[in-house]
Amino acid sequence: MEGKYFYVFIFSCLLLINCSSKKSSATVDSQLQINESDKSTSVFKHPGILNSKAQILFVKQKIKNGEEPWKTAFKQLKDAPFSSPNYQAKPYEVVDCGSYNKPNIGCDQQAQDGMAIYCNALIYCFTNEDKYAKKALSIIDAWASTYQKNTSSNARLLVSWTAPWIANGAELLKSEYPGWRKENENQVNELFDKFLPYIMDDTMPGNNWIQSAIEANFAIAVFKDDKALFDKAVARWKFRVKTYIYQKTDGDKPVNTLGKSTQETERIWKQSASSTAYVDGLAMESCRDLGHLNLGFSSMMYSAETAYQQNVDLFSLEQKRLTDFMELHGSWMTGAVKVPSDICDGFIVTKKGDKSGIAPPLGGGETAWEIAYSHLNNRLKIPLPYTKKMIEGKRPANISKWVAKGETLTHAGRIF
Repeated sequence: MEGKYFYVFIFSCLLLINCSSKKSSATVDSQLQINESDKSTSVFKHPGILNSKAQILFVKQKIKNGEEPWKTAFKQLKDAPFSSPNYQAKPYEVVDCGSYNKPNIGCDQQAQDGMAIYCNALIYCFTNEDKYAKKALSIIDAWASTYQKNTSSNARLLVSWTAPWIANGAELLKSEYPGWRKENENQVNELFDKFLPYIMDDTMPGNNWIQSAIEANFAIAVFKDDKALFDKAVARWKFRVKTYIYQKTDGDKPVNTLGKSTQETERIWKQSASSTAYVDGLAMESCRDLGHLNLGFSSMMYSAETAYQQNVDLFSLEQKRLTDFMELHGSWMTGAVKVPSDICDGFIVTKKGDKSGIAPPLGGGETAWEIAYSHLNNRLKIPLPYTKKMIEGKRPANISKWVAKGETLTHAGRIF
């Protein structure tokens, strides 16, 4: 009899554990729920990730006319090490990438080869020179015929960085290059099928990592014409923008990061600061450094741009949150305003190891948020004086590691 009761006890414990696991999974699913009103109803437009046909023609004419900032931005693109038709890809079967690139077996190469695909495809669109399209296709072929998986702790991040570069380049070639073939599309889709498990893992860190993953989610969904995958990206963006950028309407403290308690979330936001006040526009990585903050915000804006290309306006939905973020950080980064002592201990740095921090009159860490500015200022008519000053001081913003996609060339002065 004792043996019988023992087995009943064990079965009951396993049942409780299983139910608890299902409850936890259900909680995550409910936070990332796709509402019926959010589901895409239109047919995907192509090209339609970061660049539309109208934008390509607009920029092409600006380059032809020798107008600034497009003239200089295009020269920067052509001069970039990733843009040459002589670029040599180096695909890996297994990319092993750990924290801070330890180990580094193909880490840099995977992302850089992705960048080269986009750079060469973009130059082809503006020049119609076949050599650039052929180079992009050769890099796609090299990776598609070699790559199997990513390993180690940075696998999800590296794939999330790489996928949007490849998707944007392939999207342009599929739409604009006569030499694109069905076999090329199959290669890219097979590559993306290997990438998706990394990108769709919502247990990854909720900082710039998840923002890059959502960018990749959007890009792959559009390339694959996958509406369900696109709707998932929209749901993830709507939830994660609230966990990344604070508004007082969220409560006294930031919305908890997925899977984290209130105390754990606060530790992530404070980083090494002893404390911080929460003000409209402060972000999860503000107290960390502006380098990682820009990675996260840039990917967030690329996601929103892709959504807009496909008739989903996330900029209007969160215009106050985004405006507050840009003007708050723009005021500090341009050196116009000193970081208050109650925010991140009054000490915000440009990158890890920065001992001086940013302060008037020089500021630091400026970047050109052309896409976000074009929507919020040009289209929605919201004044953004600090952001405008910062953009004008940083133009043209070039393509650079690991997510910056040269927004000045493709999105400056856009007409809606």
